[in-house]
Amino acid sequence: MKKAKKVKDSPKESSIMKSVLEELNVKASPIQEKKKFDLRDIFWNYPEFLISTYRKFIPLSYIILFGLLVFLFVLILNSNSFANSLRRSNSDDTFVEGVVGGVNTLNPIFVTNNYIERSLESLIFEKFVNIDSNGQPYSGIAKNWEVKENGLVYIFTIDKGHFWHDGTEVTIDDVIFTFNSAIELSKEAGFDSVGLAFAEMEVNKIDENTIQLKINEANPVFFRAISIYILPQKHLKDVEINKIAFAPFSKAPIGSGKYSFVKMDTTSVFLVDSAYDRYEPKIKNFVFKLYPDDKSLEMAFRVGRLDSIGSWDRTLSNYVKEYSNFVNYEIVIPDREKLVFINIRKESLKDRNIRNSLNLLLDKEKLLDEYNIGGKVLKGPYPSSSWAFNKDVDFHDYNPSKAGEILKSLGYSINPNSGYFENAQGEVLTFTMSYLSNPSNNRLVKLIVDYYKKEGIFIKLEELDYERITQELIATRNFELLLYEIETSVDPDQYNLWHSLKINYPDLNLSGYEYDRVDILLEEGRQSLDRAVRKQKYLQFQKYLVADSPAIFLYNPLFEYYVRENLEGIDFSNISHSYERFHNIEDWYWK
Repeated sequence: MKKAKKVKDSPKESSIMKSVLEELNVKASPIQEKKKFDLRDIFWNYPEFLISTYRKFIPLSYIILFGLLVFLFVLILNSNSFANSLRRSNSDDTFVEGVVGGVNTLNPIFVTNNYIERSLESLIFEKFVNIDSNGQPYSGIAKNWEVKENGLVYIFTIDKGHFWHDGTEVTIDDVIFTFNSAIELSKEAGFDSVGLAFAEMEVNKIDENTIQLKINEANPVFFRAISIYILPQKHLKDVEINKIAFAPFSKAPIGSGKYSFVKMDTTSVFLVDSAYDRYEPKIKNFVFKLYPDDKSLEMAFRVGRLDSIGSWDRTLSNYVKEYSNFVNYEIVIPDREKLVFINIRKESLKDRNIRNSLNLLLDKEKLLDEYNIGGKVLKGPYPSSSWAFNKDVDFHDYNPSKAGEILKSLGYSINPNSGYFENAQGEVLTFTMSYLSNPSNNRLVKLIVDYYKKEGIFIKLEELDYERITQELIATRNFELLLYEIETSVDPDQYNLWHSLKINYPDLNLSGYEYDRVDILLEEGRQSLDRAVRKQKYLQFQKYLVADSPAIFLYNPLFEYYVRENLEGIDFSNISHSYERFHNIEDWYWK
């Protein structure tokens, strides 16, 4: 074997080799020296750490960050302290109320059920006479009066010192113009005006301070009929009677009330303290903020833009209870009734035993409690607080056993398979309930359907908008059951609701109820001015009406008024309607 020859390195090669080895040693050193994990480095370099982590987990990090921001935003909106901090963005002489809805007209000569319009009219205009919660008249523009000829002639003296918002004085001619225009609108032009209540009244001017009003027969509710807002003649006298509803005045009114109109748009109505009245309110500026729906109202409330909201449905306004800086004023409105009209014209509802059964099968107390809207159950046409209420009437309180016996006598029995009442031909006892679509009614009718289903009655629902329910259904009287809300009065006169002469459109006997004895009692009740005599008539009237069941009386609604706790002076003790809540606004002030 040949031995390998040893080769001697040259100095140049040794130098190169050494350099390469040193370089390799330097590059390898970081790998050889392992650095221990130190939590302090993360805290010291947290910005870089967070950024790198955020980038590493994109897009998940986007979702987490967005969710966190939304959570914080909602947390802030629900914070009492946040809402409180925004409170004084309104000055101490300004009051802002939030409402859901809009304004079509601010001319009070036209009848309206619009809660916003009526509230605004109460601030902008003054009534000829006012009516208290007991139904008694007290002074308005008319300061005193006397009744002559057994209630057929009334002499009124107007009060001096009432001024329109343009600075001119209210005169007797303004009063006469208002009454005559209301009558003409009702009789000749066919408008739904306040003049319908005194269409046959004669208006005579005695002198510059006195007016005579004559009627054909005594009317115990006459003062309520003429409790209307007075209009300025000079701003409307040149407008054709059939065009008054569309005149600029309806959108920019001039009144003589405590507040004058400033401007209106789709989101707000602005009023300011009248410079010409006899009051000096602390609240100088009044703003109504208009919202399209309850969700928009809630958002505005939560961010502190509003000083008050009113509600007919505590479920929709329940969020207010989260805020300790708001108080709630409650009042059951006895002059509003929620009921179901039963159309006696329909063959399926002509038998009063069927109508009685529908009453007996509905547990109103339970319904109102589960509905959670607030209010007081109605047993008949009058609330228990009325001086005409008859506690001895045999009311149709919830009694499914009695209803079952009645229906059995009519040939109906429960089918154990379907759970519904059926006749001998196997036809289910079925009715259609029509109703105005809104969040409260939508909830209520579903409960009613469920309640009747459990008792064996099948209810079909017909959901309608305002135009259809007024112009089609009510005008034609083409319905079986109609869920509706009506406005009555503190006086028990319900001639317009139940007299047989009022069964056709545009009158209000929607059930088509006819009974001679009831007609006579209603006529005699409104012809006498003696309360004792009238009470006896209405006690009997209730017995007949309840026995015939032309309707299912549900409840008087509850109005809840939420207002900031530091607003003083509110008084609900003498009001019968929600729009009367501002009756003493001159006493309101921020504490």
